[in-house]
Amino acid sequence: MNYPIWDVGGLGAGLVVAIIAIIHVLISHVAVGGGAFLVVAEIWSRRQPDGQRIRDWLHKFATFFLVYTTVVGATTGVGIWFSIQLASAEATSLLIHQFVFAWAIEWVFFLGELTVLYLYYYGFKRNTPRMQTFLAGAYFVIAWGSLVVINGILTFMLTPGAWTLENKDIAAGFFNPGYFPALLIRTVTMFLLAGLAGFLVASRIRDEEFKARIIQFCVKWVIPAAILVPGLSYWYFTTLPASTVSILGGGTVGVVGGTLSALTRMAILAGVAGTLLVVGTLVFAAYPKTVNTIAAISMLLVAQLGIMGAEFFREMGRKPYVIHGVLYSNGLWVKDAKDPAQLNGSYLEKAKWRGGVAPRTLAHGEQVFRLQCASCHTRDGYRSVVYRTRDWTPEFGSRWLGTMQDMGVMPPFQGDALDKAALVAYVLSLRGETVDPRDLVRDPQATAERNGLDPGGRGQALRGLEVAGAEVAQ
Repeated sequence: MNYPIWDVGGLGAGLVVAIIAIIHVLISHVAVGGGAFLVVAEIWSRRQPDGQRIRDWLHKFATFFLVYTTVVGATTGVGIWFSIQLASAEATSLLIHQFVFAWAIEWVFFLGELTVLYLYYYGFKRNTPRMQTFLAGAYFVIAWGSLVVINGILTFMLTPGAWTLENKDIAAGFFNPGYFPALLIRTVTMFLLAGLAGFLVASRIRDEEFKARIIQFCVKWVIPAAILVPGLSYWYFTTLPASTVSILGGGTVGVVGGTLSALTRMAILAGVAGTLLVVGTLVFAAYPKTVNTIAAISMLLVAQLGIMGAEFFREMGRKPYVIHGVLYSNGLWVKDAKDPAQLNGSYLEKAKWRGGVAPRTLAHGEQVFRLQCASCHTRDGYRSVVYRTRDWTPEFGSRWLGTMQDMGVMPPFQGDALDKAALVAYVLSLRGETVDPRDLVRDPQATAERNGLDPGGRGQALRGLEVAGAEVAQ
């Protein structure tokens, strides 16, 4: 309501953010875990009779590591900032203002890790092995420090803990209930991904005996981490809000019934991907010759799917909020939703970016859709509103908008009867139905009878209830 809307066709703004973020998470986790990998590999090489040969291979790993994490990582990192401020400007503003010093610290860490990484890479032939070990260690510490900062902000959005708009203590929000389990999960996942990156670089080694040694070294990064993740995930699970746990468990959502099955599917995807990574790593350990470039890339793609499941779970677990208990996904503040005058008053009169449209028109409804619905739904693409309202009658749509928050995964509708009527008319127009918003406000029952429907649209309304409960939150 307070910012212009980024309306992204069939994808939706949220999905654009998700695509960029999922790619960036893999890269950023490799960037931190790879630092620890460099440190241990440097120490290991100094204890081996063919240490220089190992360091020559490590230089190739560092080349891949440098290009992959700095070029692609930096690009997607900027992409996240660009997309989130357009997709959810209200939430981005809150996070910047609340954690301004944390962001500043993170940017200093980022500058420091890039500086040390370049010193490490370009000093490969000039520095002593001891100096290289020191630089690799410094890089890892700084990079992990960046994670320590970002993790506090990410977990705050789902588990803000004691933080409220009245108690804006930075420590209360930063060290929230999900902070430490999430930090450990991400740390061990970074070690796992570093091992997978090692497989990719090792797949190019021609000497089978030497290749087998490097593969075994990489295996030790994957298996222990994969074993630890389930236990740490359970710890994280115990910190989740009750609403998230209920949805994940497949319980009834609100008064209309149904489940948010997408949340469960994402959790299963993360678990299956982790299992496949363990199986694939054990195969690599038993048969090092099978590790070729295609197989190594496939393992990284499976890891990408696992990250997608985990990150989508974290995002979906916040529904209907973008910041749990504070700000709804459509930019409505929870404090305003508790005020009948704010919630039920004319929406367009309060909206700063209403486009100067006339009330009781389809343009009125389109503006309400853009401002309240487009943050999560598209017209006929990802989370299609056309598909989810295919059994709506005009009367049912207006009634449903007044109770949609009872499902537990939708924010309350903000606006009066005119806003509801305009939105329903616009949504129905997307599937080719012509409804005058003024009819819905004047005499809903007369409109139903004129259209040949049973009074109140009860038959289709019942079917609409079933659809709403089972599908609207997918």
